[in-house]
Amino acid sequence: MTVLAHGVAAGPSEEALVTSADEEASVSSAAAVAGDVEIALALADHHPAGPVAVQVRERLRGHIRTLVVPAERYADLLPECREKDIAASTVRFARNLARDGGRDPAIALRLLAKSVAHLARNADLMRSA
Repeated sequence: MTVLAHGVAAGPSEEALVTSADEEASVSSAAAVAGDVEIALALADHHPAGPVAVQVRERLRGHIRTLVVPAERYADLLPECREKDIAASTVRFARNLARDGGRDPAIALRLLAKSVAHLARNADLMRSA
């Protein structure tokens, strides 16, 4: 499975946006995370035990290690409420999952992918706060 990204050139009436290297890296990183989540969910349905699936599981574990810190900061900043409990629980679950992915490769792919997606969302909320 191949994931392709296409850029669109600005037309004559559109202004070109200037972005910093950090912004470009963040967009690139977000695209890589989203791509790995999509790939993992597709592999879970079709080839959960193959060598590509093993590589994707490892990349997802790496995304968890990267995203867990800003997602945890986001949870810590929330007022005491159900949303805070859910965000903190998501962080704890993802940490445990990254250490021990489980026995069933399809289930592991799905859980890792969903955990990464939730952490990425909370990390994005942290950055925009």
